[in-house]
Amino acid sequence: MQNVWEVWTAALSEQECDDIVERASRYDEADATIGFADTQRSDSSYRTSTIRWVDAYREKDIVARLMEFAASSNRTNFGIDIVAPFELQFTEYRGSSAGHYDWHQDVWLESPRPFARKLSLVVQLSRPDAYEGGAFEFFGLQNPGPAFAPRGSLLIFPSFLQHRVLPVTKGLRRSLVTWVEGPNWR
Repeated sequence: MQNVWEVWTAALSEQECDDIVERASRYDEADATIGFADTQRSDSSYRTSTIRWVDAYREKDIVARLMEFAASSNRTNFGIDIVAPFELQFTEYRGSSAGHYDWHQDVWLESPRPFARKLSLVVQLSRPDAYEGGAFEFFGLQNPGPAFAPRGSLLIFPSFLQHRVLPVTKGLRRSLVTWVEGPNWR
């Protein structure tokens, strides 16, 4: 592995970001939860945000665009067995509710499924001046910092890395998150 994570600064254009926000608004909004399947629950001390599950099959062009970066980054940095993302999550962290997501991993270790989340991708859809706080951090690693601040920036990292989003103290932070899946880890 060359890099533990990679940032593509301003990978998506303003128009692409506007298009994702507009298209995500067509899907139902829900309060974000933590956990998987039967253990899924709400816990506002751990995670406060709203999400919209964007249909990856209907929005194939978004998936294809993100896979351009995932495939390139995987070839250069990770070299793991991946297929494609099957879920797209549009997330909003609001300053009015101190939106945040505490330390977590994007993998489901006890999953009975024959596939696993391998790479996590986060697209920054808000301009840096649209909110305060809301920094993305890795546990025990150098953080992406200002390189991941511009609108349209894309962060790619192995889904097993612990990470968090600090509380948004003012404004609105929007992101699109997806997980590129592949056969279970061996």
